[in-house]
Amino acid sequence: MNATLAARPAWLEVLSANPEFAPAADLHYCTRDRDSDPFVAKLEALCAPLSSVRLQVHGAHQGEVLRAEKLASGIPKPAEVWFCGPPGLGNAIKSGLQATCPGSFTFHQEAFAMR
Repeated sequence: MNATLAARPAWLEVLSANPEFAPAADLHYCTRDRDSDPFVAKLEALCAPLSSVRLQVHGAHQGEVLRAEKLASGIPKPAEVWFCGPPGLGNAIKSGLQATCPGSFTFHQEAFAMR
């Protein structure tokens, strides 16, 4: 089963030390500006040795907004979607996936509020 994940650097650090244990996963990272976000380079470096992990960076400034319909088209079914981020984006992704491909995924969401 493939997994689509929000950016999890601790998870990637463990896997980069043991790439043979890396599951097949699509990792989506949303940022305002991919060109000025220093975290993008860190994620790219952590994902480089992990052939089964595909990093996709979505820069809003570059017009690369993550949408549920696009995400659904790249998810093998059944799938697990793990989301960590602002509740509004998480709710939009979840409801969009439910409308696009009902019953074909499990959605996990970490709840937090940005201060």
